[in-house]
Amino acid sequence: MHKKLLKLICLTSLFLIYACSESSIEPAPELPDISSFEIRENINSVLSAKCNVAILNATELWIEVKNPDGNIYRTPNFPIDADSMEVPLLGLPAAETVDVQVAAISANNDTARSEIIAFTTGTLPADFPNYELLANNSPLEGFVMLGMTSTNPLAKGYAVILNREAEPMWYREFPGRMADFQRQPNGNYTIYTNEDGATPHFYEVNTLGEVVAEHDASGELASGPHELRMWDDEMCLFAIEMREVDLTSIGGRSNAIVRSTGIEIYRSGAFAFYWDPFEHLAVDEAMPDIPVNTENVNPWHGNAIDIDTDGNLLVSFRNSDMVLKIDSQTGDVLWRFGGKNNEFTITGDPLNGFSHQHGIRRLDNGNVILFDNGNLHNPPVSRAVEYRIDESSKTAEMVWEYRHDPDLFGFALGFADRLENGNTLINFGTAPRIIEVTEAGEKEWDLAVADSGSFVYRAFYLESLY
Repeated sequence: MHKKLLKLICLTSLFLIYACSESSIEPAPELPDISSFEIRENINSVLSAKCNVAILNATELWIEVKNPDGNIYRTPNFPIDADSMEVPLLGLPAAETVDVQVAAISANNDTARSEIIAFTTGTLPADFPNYELLANNSPLEGFVMLGMTSTNPLAKGYAVILNREAEPMWYREFPGRMADFQRQPNGNYTIYTNEDGATPHFYEVNTLGEVVAEHDASGELASGPHELRMWDDEMCLFAIEMREVDLTSIGGRSNAIVRSTGIEIYRSGAFAFYWDPFEHLAVDEAMPDIPVNTENVNPWHGNAIDIDTDGNLLVSFRNSDMVLKIDSQTGDVLWRFGGKNNEFTITGDPLNGFSHQHGIRRLDNGNVILFDNGNLHNPPVSRAVEYRIDESSKTAEMVWEYRHDPDLFGFALGFADRLENGNTLINFGTAPRIIEVTEAGEKEWDLAVADSGSFVYRAFYLESLY
């Protein structure tokens, strides 16, 4: 009896083990499957291409490129959200044949690779800008964005991105001249230019240079070329208005045409607010070298906007030598830094302020930095300059500046971009040089525009092409 019971228990146990093991067996995970891969030319640039990939059972993919010199680089990982995807391939060398391969990975870390495709890029346009690399020591690794402009009214516009060897990595050409070129928080680029015969305005393009949106001032106003900024769900740009004004009280004409640069603010894609300079500024705030007795008068010339940490705006007005802080909700002028109605006591600055500046940015340390063109300094000299601002006591202490040795003077354009490692990338505008320096003023990178009559509107550091 006991032997039969024991045998029954053993058989039952074996049955249960077998049954449980059968129920716990799961099908083997499916491996990534790259069923097709093709590369297509990008009509906007020979330095990039479109990769079309059909793929199953994978969560991410990337592309590897082998250059003729044997160096291999890979793109960032792209999340896979469809069975078929178009992926940008950026930073290709011009007029070369490269080997390209797609790799994919699954949730279980299984990988798959496509066949290798040889892809030959085209040549750069014949009128592509030329540069001369004067110094390349230890700059911050990455790229430099250059918005190329020209004194030639028939010249094409080029938005260019170079690596630290001054080799072109990305570009977008336009039939008309261009001005501001910068990357926005959504990853797209905005470029002020003219592509289709319309009045110049801002084109928003993706990393392949494809136009995804266009931005223009409202109504009869024209978009100013100097800057468009996006943040959160908001956007602002300059809007130009020409208004007839009686200026006889300040020695001008009774029917002078005054050019103003107002600011339009858009929220959630809809027009929200217009800041009108005529309501807040006086024409006689123009500096002495800006005539107010002519037919056309340009007393203010807004040329840069930054979004301050409190959501208000910092706005540079070149022809009045001033930076304003403007309430982005009410339009009230909160303070004036520089100009004839300066509210700040400036200390520690051997030049006692800035002149005809181009660019304003609030830094992470709370200071502000700008490019001081220096037209009215004696003698004229350009520099990057940083001030520690106390908005309560209205003091502005100069804490850093960089002047090239020997001095450079760019009478227009220019920018100062503080980098994450503490270096500063300085575009000397019409000088025309782009120089990266350390906090101690040591030169790490120096680039000259080699084409006569060509200049960089602004220069920005860029960490990645993607």
